Amino acid sequence: MRAFWGLVSAETKELLRDRAGLFWMLGFPVIFILLFGFVFSGGEEEVHFELGVVAQGTDPAIQGLLSGLRQVPVLTVHEGTEEGELAELRAGRRDGVLVVPQDLAERLSAGGTELTLYVDATQLTGREVLSSILNQVLAEFEAGTGGAQRRLVLAQEPIQARRLRTIDYMLPGVLAMTIMQLGLFGVAAHLLSLRERKVLRRLWATPVPRATFVSAQITQRVLLALLQAAIILTLGHLVFSVPILGSRLVLLGVLILGALTFVALGYFLAAMARTQESGIAFLQAVNFPMMFLSGIFWPVEWMPGFLKPVVWALPLTYLGDALRQTMVQASPLVPLWVDLAVLGGWLAVMAALAVRFFRWE
Repeated sequence: MRAFWGLVSAETKELLRDRAGLFWMLGFPVIFILLFGFVFSGGEEEVHFELGVVAQGTDPAIQGLLSGLRQVPVLTVHEGTEEGELAELRAGRRDGVLVVPQDLAERLSAGGTELTLYVDATQLTGREVLSSILNQVLAEFEAGTGGAQRRLVLAQEPIQARRLRTIDYMLPGVLAMTIMQLGLFGVAAHLLSLRERKVLRRLWATPVPRATFVSAQITQRVLLALLQAAIILTLGHLVFSVPILGSRLVLLGVLILGALTFVALGYFLAAMARTQESGIAFLQAVNFPMMFLSGIFWPVEWMPGFLKPVVWALPLTYLGDALRQTMVQASPLVPLWVDLAVLGGWLAVMAALAVRFFRWE
């Protein structure tokens, strides 16, 4: 029995010496649960509507109606042209579009008029709730103008709008994740293995210029990223009917920029790690927050406020957003040029740091 407890004690001490293993056995599940709890335990989702309003003119009645709409907490009012707002509705960025006649006051004096509410034909429950809210606003507006009876009638006009399915949102995120992991594990882990086996040291001693070796590695990884993208996009289209709605040339540019950015990050992380074991733990520590805090699997809006600074600091946030914009024309987190500028900045900084700190032995 003494030998048994001695072995238990020895195994426990061995486990405690392995800090990385201890983290993944005990620390990782705790962080995982806390993170998912913060993201998904925000309580009941509040009802909210993005309402486009077409109400051009200086008619006092129009301004009064707009003022009433803006005071409703669950409405975000966007003013614009009928063509522009209907395009936003079809793209899934509006829940409804209310068209108000330019001569509203005159029509009210003449006995009343009809206001057209364009809604997404697929959102049966949402459009009825929105109509109910707008009818209440119209009733309060008429009461304020001294109307004894209803003179404004809301007429629904359903149109077919394109809404993102879950797979439409997820596929660009999965593609962004594969590019990130190519840089972390396909570059950094590979370089750490080569350095551990002293292969890099032997390469350094050969007549082959270092720039040739690095360029060959980068080229191979970018080509591999494009192959991964081709497989994922083809599978998504054939099996799940996920379209590519944006420019294929722009998509190609985003993929190449993303691959270069994470390859540079991989070189930098390999430069920072002293051993292969510590390097793998380091890579996992970088991989985990980027996977779950960058918005590639669920919208950034779901994140609690205190995590938002981390979200906006991660390069994967911008790669995922750029891919969603170019692939399925999803609502952007930031303009596409901002995504590209941030990725370009990460590429420049990581490349400079990798050149400064990279070690061949």
